[in-house]
Amino acid sequence: MSRRKNAMPDSSGKRVSGQRIILGAVVFVCIAAFLVVMLLTGSGIHPALAARNDVDAIPVGAPANNAAPASPVAGESSKEVVSSTAVPAPEKKLVADPEPQTPAGLPDVDPHKALGSKTAPLAIEVFSDFQCPACKSLYTTTMKQVIENYVNTGKAYLIHRDYPLPMHAYSRVAARYGIAAARLGKFPPVEQVLFEKQEVWEQSGDVDGTVATVLSAADMAKVRALVKGGTLDAEIDKDYALGQSYHVNQTPTTIIHHNGQTFPVVGQQTYPIFHEFLDQVLSMK
Repeated sequence: MSRRKNAMPDSSGKRVSGQRIILGAVVFVCIAAFLVVMLLTGSGIHPALAARNDVDAIPVGAPANNAAPASPVAGESSKEVVSSTAVPAPEKKLVADPEPQTPAGLPDVDPHKALGSKTAPLAIEVFSDFQCPACKSLYTTTMKQVIENYVNTGKAYLIHRDYPLPMHAYSRVAARYGIAAARLGKFPPVEQVLFEKQEVWEQSGDVDGTVATVLSAADMAKVRALVKGGTLDAEIDKDYALGQSYHVNQTPTTIIHHNGQTFPVVGQQTYPIFHEFLDQVLSMK
């Protein structure tokens, strides 16, 4: 009589059950991933960029009617930019003059402190302080190329605006000498020497001696007479008041006018950035 063998437990049922669990988990993960992609896409966020969505936007200047490219702003990134404690605290975005002027209609322009044609499509006002290191850098690098490529080619009318900051002991004195030289038609060489020799006269306070290196004795005598006359501060104050109407809060600040629109550019800018922005503005209707 043979013995009946005990039935071995069937493990296939457990394997099938485990496979079903794994398959269900995979399907769940796929559905969840699909829903996430659909949610991101529906919100206008590409999945590859979703991880970067928490990066703060860099504040930029804006045109008066918000219908043009944003202007570059270097006020927060430039180490050389000097802010004044006597003007309003820096804003996230400069507000342009509520009634932008055409190049030929800008107020109180001394033609001896301007270069180019008044009929140029661009008018560029540079609010500058002769004792400001960032202003020197903007003048000696960027603006020299702007003059060559935009002013001399009839594309831009470049205007110097005096904006001496109270924190600088000799900047107002330097502005007086610049205005006096402009009255004689000698502003360009005086502007150049004041910026190029900035480190010299800001240490000694000898603005007069610095200016004397580029003017004849006869012209220097006339400049000194104008400076001592005490009538030049009114012109400086007009430029300063105009700058405040543009909400200028640091030097240099450049205000660009084109076709009834006004664009503020804050701080020191390299020429490639400035060149790209000016071309964008010129391409606007």
